[in-house]
Amino acid sequence: MWDIKEKDLDEFKITCRNRLSPEAAVGFMLGSIIYTSLIMLGVIYGLVKFGWSVYPSLLEETIIKIELFLYSLQIIFLIVYLFPKARFKFQKLQAIVILLYALQLATIGFVTVVVSSIFGYSNDRVTLTYVALLLLGAFIIHIFTTINTFKQASEGAFSKWENSVSFFSKTKDFLMIPSILYVLTLLILIYINNDYTMEQIGWYAVLTLILYSVAIGAAEFQLLAYCRFKFPSFYISWEEH
Repeated sequence: MWDIKEKDLDEFKITCRNRLSPEAAVGFMLGSIIYTSLIMLGVIYGLVKFGWSVYPSLLEETIIKIELFLYSLQIIFLIVYLFPKARFKFQKLQAIVILLYALQLATIGFVTVVVSSIFGYSNDRVTLTYVALLLLGAFIIHIFTTINTFKQASEGAFSKWENSVSFFSKTKDFLMIPSILYVLTLLILIYINNDYTMEQIGWYAVLTLILYSVAIGAAEFQLLAYCRFKFPSFYISWEEH
């Protein structure tokens, strides 16, 4: 594993005290829960009005149950972190909660294209395969960017000294071109397979943009969680705040 030293994280420490501070994290949580709620309201409406029969397949029912569970967790954690002192007292847990929110932000939109009975999108086997490949691609990108981010941290890329570089390294830039080609290919295949309107495939494009943006950006959240647990200086006390 990489040898990440606290003294090489001065720039990232500043980021954690500003953009990734406990208070700023609550702002991210609020924005994420608003977006998630817009979709979950449709899911819950269908469930209340028609019961579980509105989700006839085992896949749809399983997805809905998982999303309801994760959405409940989001609401519980949001209530906890709305209390100012709790944001600072449970900072380590908050770093993990942010990852949960990022996961939901990235993936919740695909419920609208997988659960056909409520949102009207096709969910035949071929389409589901393409959607699964989109999700798999984002997961692989997240793994690569997380590994690269930790590698950068071990090399002093987030220090104040001459080794300091942008979060978007050459490795991340190199991944962009094949990722874009991969995504465009899958979106074209989805469009051809379902004969969608431009509005429908446009929604797919929006969901995919959110998915891959979060997949890349969440690498920073991974480093935040690591630093919060390992380095005491990344902990901001209520009194210090």
